[in-house]
Amino acid sequence: MRGAGRGRVLVTGAGTGIGRACALYLAEEGFHILASGRRAEPLEKLAAEKPGQVTPVQFDVTDPESIEAVVPGLSPIDHVVNNAGIAVMGAIEAVPLDEWRRQFETNVFGVANVCRAVLPQMRQRGAGRIVNIGSVTGRLVPPFQGVYGSSKHALEGLTDALRREVAPFGIGVSLIRSGFVNTSFGDQEQEQLKKHRMDAYGEHHDTYSKWHHEQGHKVAPEPVVVAQAVERALTDANPRTRYSCPPKATRLILLRALLPARIVDGMIERTIRS
Repeated sequence: MRGAGRGRVLVTGAGTGIGRACALYLAEEGFHILASGRRAEPLEKLAAEKPGQVTPVQFDVTDPESIEAVVPGLSPIDHVVNNAGIAVMGAIEAVPLDEWRRQFETNVFGVANVCRAVLPQMRQRGAGRIVNIGSVTGRLVPPFQGVYGSSKHALEGLTDALRREVAPFGIGVSLIRSGFVNTSFGDQEQEQLKKHRMDAYGEHHDTYSKWHHEQGHKVAPEPVVVAQAVERALTDANPRTRYSCPPKATRLILLRALLPARIVDGMIERTIRS
């Protein structure tokens, strides 16, 4: 363990996937973890793995009242990792608007809710780091991920504005752009693709679903790569505005920045059909 006593970190969506990996890795690195989620059982299991280093905290990021009932009592909160998220998948015209709203309630408004709750104590202290877990899709959106990608694109804008607003108070804000990692999130996405399949898109949809299933999460690196990026964002003397992981994600974002959109469109289509 390095740097014991490195502060208290609130990690949302800590019961599974990336959030769980972040909680375990950061606890190993000497942080005390306030592991939050909607369900108590996975949080209690997490706390049992790191006795004394992880405190389970139950609230729903989409419910401001549940946040306000809990977060003030957690002070001090030195840092926050906004990880809680869901994925709504399917063609733009196939996904009902209530599903769009559910997507944004968690991935965008949920982040805003948590930030609003923790910023007063961070401002008073004149220090703190906020790390938002974004996605490569916030910059480079494949077909049938438009709903999810839109929420992550919105998170990019939220993160930029927040960083500029709170810098005078000594608070740092970074975004993690994550590509595919090996978690059950891929199963959730596959379920969504099946749920919102539209016959009009037929082969195009099925080709993407097959590629996503075979070349996506299940063959990707373990989520600890995201946890390592989060640790850098929390500890770098001058944190970057964005960290990308795993390495393949960095290459994809670089290609998007350098090449015309039409060429990128063609590359995505060829990749999905390969």
